[in-house]
Order: sequence, then structure tokens, then C-alpha cells
Amino acid sequence: MKSYYKINEIAKLYNIGIDSLRYYEKVGLISPTRSENGYRLYSLSDIWVLNVIRDCLKLGFHTSKIKTYLKQRSIASTQQLLQEEQQAIEKQIQLLNQQLNDIQHRQQEITNALQLPVNQCQIQHFPLRHCWYLKETIHQEEEIDYLLTKLSKKLENNISIIGNSDTGSIIELTPQQKWKYTSVFIVDPQNQDADFILPEGTYCTYTYRGEYDRSNKIIDEMINYIEKHNYQAIGPFMEFLFIDIHETNNTSEYITQLQILVKSMNLII
Repeated sequence: MKSYYKINEIAKLYNIGIDSLRYYEKVGLISPTRSENGYRLYSLSDIWVLNVIRDCLKLGFHTSKIKTYLKQRSIASTQQLLQEEQQAIEKQIQLLNQQLNDIQHRQQEITNALQLPVNQCQIQHFPLRHCWYLKETIHQEEEIDYLLTKLSKKLENNISIIGNSDTGSIIELTPQQKWKYTSVFIVDPQNQDADFILPEGTYCTYTYRGEYDRSNKIIDEMINYIEKHNYQAIGPFMEFLFIDIHETNNTSEYITQLQILVKSMNLII
């Protein structure tokens, strides 16, 4: 067995680039000797250091942390570093599990949306929904994505744009008797500190497929339905884009739902 190995031999042994070995030397992780011709020579002692570096990098240690560990290596410091890394990995697992839950939830939402009856008014019951709210003038529907991202940033909580039926916009009647988007919101069921509430109660809903440019006509249809069935509308209309451009380029696959809180005008005897 040789006592010294050249840099290309070490690079091949560890399956890493020569530049990586030079970087380890530059930051002080390893100090190979030099031949008379100036070539780097790695000793058997350097190899165990490279083994430690390799294992620490697998655990996600920064090079500065590895350098400190190599200088102050002990059972206690090893246990401490491994404990810190265990905690970091557990946090990553928690985040990944949350992302997995979000993906599974979204898959189920899409499945549920595809099964909704369309082109008809319905009376449905919804639980109380806590929301975050951003009121800002909306001139065109394309601005809704921007405002939802702006609201998400304010909350320091990135929302997924790959379809999110927990986000919506509010449509209100202007003094000129025109329906207009006036705000956006994000439903946050677990956060009771949210600044806006969609109350529990009875809602009139209408789900339709295709381009989401039919809301004004559908609102008129919903108003007629509400009056005909002896309900009274309470509050503004809300538009939820269950499936839109984020999931499909085929506009015929879009699914939009309008909701408005109502109360029955029938007297209970």
C-alpha cells in the first residue's frame, strides 16, 4: 500500500471533483503535503480526515462546522453535533410531512371539485371559516394572483398556486350597480387570530365549468333563486376558483363556485 496518493487518485476514490479537494484545502479542512514538483500528496492520515468530511457533509454540516469539529473532536462534541443534526432532520421531516399532507389534500380537493353538480343553484351548510383578508381595488381577474401572493407574503406563509380552493375573492355591488371584485382572502381554519370570518351557516352556491367570466350573469340567477325560495342574501358574493389556469390550459376544465350567505325567511311556528 502506498503512503501517499495524488489528487486525481483521491478524487476518483471519493467520487468527487478535484475542485472540491482544492476547496477543502482552501478553507482549512485538510492540508496535503507537496512533492518536489509541487503536486499535492495525500497521506493515509489525510484519508481518515476525508472520511470524516464526507460523513459530515452527508449529515448537512457546513464546512465551518466541520472545521471546528475536526479541531475539537471528542465523544461529547460528536454526540452534540449528531443531536443537532437529528433535530434539523426531524424538522425537515415535519416540513415534508406537511407538504405531503397539503399535496394529498389538494388532490382530494380536485377530485371533489370534479364531482360537484354544475349549472344549478344549491343550498349548502358551511362551518365557520377563519380568513386573512386584503382589500384592494381589482381591475382585472389576473390581478387576483398577485394580491393573493401579496397577502401570503404579509402572513409569511407561502401559498401554493397549484390550485388552492382555500383562497378566494369577494364580489360586491358598486354604487353604479355593477358587480366588482373588491378584495381577496385566504382561508386559514387553524388560526383563530385571522382578521376575517366567513360565518358558519347556510349558503347559496352555484358551480360552473369553463371560462370564469360568467359570474355576473350567474349572480343575477342566484339572486332570483334566493328570492324565489324565500331566502334573504346576507353579505357579499364570494368566488372560489376550484380549478383554473394553474391546473390546466383547457378552459373547459375550469371549475368556479360562487357562494353567498343566506337566511330563510320562512317563519317557524
